[in-house]
Amino acid sequence: MFKSIFRKLLVTYLAIIISVIAVLSLLISMVYNWYVFDQKQKELEKAGYYVNELLNKLENEEISQKELKTSLDSMGYISDSTIYALRIDKKALQYPKSLQMDEDLQESYLLSDLQKILDGEKVFRKKQYSEKFDMYVVFSGIPWKTNSGISGAILLFSPISQINGNLAKLNLIIWIMAFIFIIISALVIYLNSQRISKPIKQIEMAAGKLASGEPSEDLVVSTKDEIAKLAKSFNYMKHQLASTEKMRSEFIASVSHDMRTPLTSINGFVSGMLDGIVQPADYKKYLTIIKDETVRLTKLTSDILQLAKIQSGSIKLFREKHLVKDILDSVINSTRVFMNNKSIGLTLECDHAVTVYADIDKLKQILINIIDNAVKYTENGGAIWVEVTSKSTITEFRIRDTGIGISPEDLPLIFEKFYRVDKSRSSPGGTGLGLNIAKSLIELHEGKIWAVSEVGTGTEIIFELPEK
Repeated sequence: MFKSIFRKLLVTYLAIIISVIAVLSLLISMVYNWYVFDQKQKELEKAGYYVNELLNKLENEEISQKELKTSLDSMGYISDSTIYALRIDKKALQYPKSLQMDEDLQESYLLSDLQKILDGEKVFRKKQYSEKFDMYVVFSGIPWKTNSGISGAILLFSPISQINGNLAKLNLIIWIMAFIFIIISALVIYLNSQRISKPIKQIEMAAGKLASGEPSEDLVVSTKDEIAKLAKSFNYMKHQLASTEKMRSEFIASVSHDMRTPLTSINGFVSGMLDGIVQPADYKKYLTIIKDETVRLTKLTSDILQLAKIQSGSIKLFREKHLVKDILDSVINSTRVFMNNKSIGLTLECDHAVTVYADIDKLKQILINIIDNAVKYTENGGAIWVEVTSKSTITEFRIRDTGIGISPEDLPLIFEKFYRVDKSRSSPGGTGLGLNIAKSLIELHEGKIWAVSEVGTGTEIIFELPEK
């Protein structure tokens, strides 16, 4: 029914506000109703006590009958009530038919109330229908107390119509104010719901554009709440996706180029042999080139497959404790031919007793990838240093070169998939996967890797592997 967040917020808030205001208005009305009748009860009882004093003064001949009547009329006018004073005792109530009372007092409920009053109780009825007055009245009765005890009852009758009229007016004011508050609240809730739902709608539209491949601007949210954090996360995700897509495109272009070049060479040399253009005496030379290109293609496909395995989580580690020096000797022998081709010097600093807890094959691949990367970006005649130290709970590896270095803006990205610092076709060969594979394998070992570099000076890659 309520499909949008805006409608859900609007309806929910309105329902809560209307409910709260309605309940508060009802409570205020009930409390005021109680307060009015409580005050009326106190007013009638106060008038009754005053009448009691007047009656006692009359008996003591302190005032005349006329003064009493004048005072009772004044009190009745002030309290908006009709006042009766009955001299009666309990014995008379035993024979109700013999009672001689004013016609206005011949009410069915009065006998039981008179019994209570003569027992010393106060009686109050906030809504009692009187047949003689032909209306609802507020009734109050108190004992007529004299020095000799209870001599009768003082009864006060006040029309309820005026009280109800006043209550009705006040209730009307309360509900009008409640309605005004609801209208104001509805406007505030409407604006607030729009304020909350607008950025969510913007995120929805931006996500739709992103899904369809359309460009979208960064989301701008001025608040500092969870929605602002969501918008910030969305912007970050969008930039990451754009960056990944850019690297993926560059990777496809790079892989296509790197695969097409050796395939073109292989196809050209094989075609030349088949067509007789290449002389048999030159077969060995061109077959060597074909082999080198095949190795290059094998390395490229191996990196891609290795990355796919890491991402799928299918790689299992077989970790054991090994001597690091033996592993380094094997790795250096594998990469020495490339260093010799560029006359790059190598310095190795590693104690024979240093050990590492790792999968030996994966560690070799990590070192080969990092050293191979250092060789690619180090000029002829440069140098590479490999240093390994054992600390309390880790084994630390440092590979430093005198290569071209990495700019500060590129440094945080060098471990990303498909990323290459120099993206030109004339740059050293590679797919941009070597360091990412190394980082992924190190993290599989629960280790960490980082780099420090300065353009024109060189780069140092540091990684740590925890002990068992």
